Amino acid sequence: MTRKYQNQRTLRTGMWLRIACVVFASLFVLQGYLVMVDILPQTRYMGDAVFIVLVLSGVLLASYSVLSKDTTPGFLLARTAGLELVAIGLILTSTGFGSLLSLALMLLIYEGYRVYGLRGLMLTTTILTMGIIFDIYRAIELRLPNIADILIVVLALVAITIVVSAILRIQSVRQAVLEKSKAQAELERYRVSTLMNNLAQGVLSVDSHGIVRMYNAAALGILDTNGSLNGHHIDEVFKLSDEKGKRVHIFSIMKKSKFTEVHDDFFYKYADDVVRLEVSITPIRVGKRHSRLDIDQGFILILRDITKQKNLDEERDEFISVVSHELRTPLTIAEGTLSNIEAMYEKDLASPDRIRPALHAAHEQMVFLSKMVNDLSTLSRAERGIADETEVIDINELLNALYTEHSPAAHTAGLRFDLDARHNLGSVRASRLYLTELLQNFLTNAVKYTKEGGIKLHAEASRDSIVLSVSDTGIGISKADKEKIFGKFYRSEDYRTRETRGTGLGLYVAMKLARKLDTQIELKSRLNHGSTFSISLRAIDSEK
Repeated sequence: MTRKYQNQRTLRTGMWLRIACVVFASLFVLQGYLVMVDILPQTRYMGDAVFIVLVLSGVLLASYSVLSKDTTPGFLLARTAGLELVAIGLILTSTGFGSLLSLALMLLIYEGYRVYGLRGLMLTTTILTMGIIFDIYRAIELRLPNIADILIVVLALVAITIVVSAILRIQSVRQAVLEKSKAQAELERYRVSTLMNNLAQGVLSVDSHGIVRMYNAAALGILDTNGSLNGHHIDEVFKLSDEKGKRVHIFSIMKKSKFTEVHDDFFYKYADDVVRLEVSITPIRVGKRHSRLDIDQGFILILRDITKQKNLDEERDEFISVVSHELRTPLTIAEGTLSNIEAMYEKDLASPDRIRPALHAAHEQMVFLSKMVNDLSTLSRAERGIADETEVIDINELLNALYTEHSPAAHTAGLRFDLDARHNLGSVRASRLYLTELLQNFLTNAVKYTKEGGIKLHAEASRDSIVLSVSDTGIGISKADKEKIFGKFYRSEDYRTRETRGTGLGLYVAMKLARKLDTQIELKSRLNHGSTFSISLRAIDSEK
């Protein structure tokens, strides 16, 4: 039963009770008039003045009750008690409670209960009881012969009161059960609402006509709106398109769904962006036990933004494709070279002059494969966070170790290698593996792409950070290549770059490692004038 229906029923009940009170009040006045003109016995009549005062009081009170719009319980109870007192006064001063018309006072007792519950019932019953007692006392005092009639009416009133009380008691119990059920339903609704609003996926409940009836906060987030969706058609608030940009009417798809369907090829367009959505459509089915209930068998829609997931899947597929392509070339060359060596031995043509170049070529391919596998392994560790554990790293100690390790390679290439760092630079808290491999990547590239001049490993400490950089006097990087240099498997079209074998993963891995170290790589380069790669790390003293 809805609250609106309950309010309408209460208004109707009050209207009929007011009409009944006016009708019975008129009957009381008519009965008193018949006594006044001596048509009915005047054994209890107390005079015209008393009768007229009671009649005027009753008319004024009844008129005010009908015309007044005050519906507060206190006023309604006072009005009911006043009408009851006037009615009892008319009864006592005319015929007494021996008249069957006295039973009409049960209406006022019910009205008192309806307005103010058990307290109203007790008040109106007490007034009636005192009136009956006073009437019996007057009958005995006046030695009237109709005491038996009074007792019959009193017994009838008592019987009716008992029956009415029992009915009201049952109604009170039912009302309590109803209120408890309503509270339980409200609690369950709140729990469902709380559960829905804590889901990461958007949830929409749609009726069989496509009208949205319920939704959660995540649905508003996906649809990028703060307005209410209730009462709107699903195609009005949920404008989807397919991969070709053609409009998709989701309600048409819903009507055809017999079982749960999942679609991951829908696109939703914002003002300046497009996201890819996974939409799960589940028809609501009602079991046989509830088939007789009037339950709308609509649909439940679950929305999930899969833009990032799809992008990652596409990147993964592209990555696997490129890696497969990059691995195929060195493996083919190495396999062909070793096959040629084997053929030379079989034909007794394996002279040192022929074997040595072939072995050298195979070895170069193996070194290339080793570097690629190492880069992929480093990238995998960074992506999975295997070496995310941090430790305190003394920068001077780290730089000295790197200088010692890479000096032989620089000197072999005929390059000058300088370490420019003052003592007591301080420490940083970071992953030693990530930081070491990042700087090694810079140094390896500097040696590889520098033909003459030198390389400098530089460190500078400021108040709250330490800047580490690797500079070279190599071939430099063009403006066009600067935007692409950190892409995976990217290699410049510069012929000098193509002269050296590389995997194209080095700077892509370096960029990933820099993110893991919570920093970013700064690149300063000019074509034919060298390059400088630098990172900035927070000094450990600044973290305290």
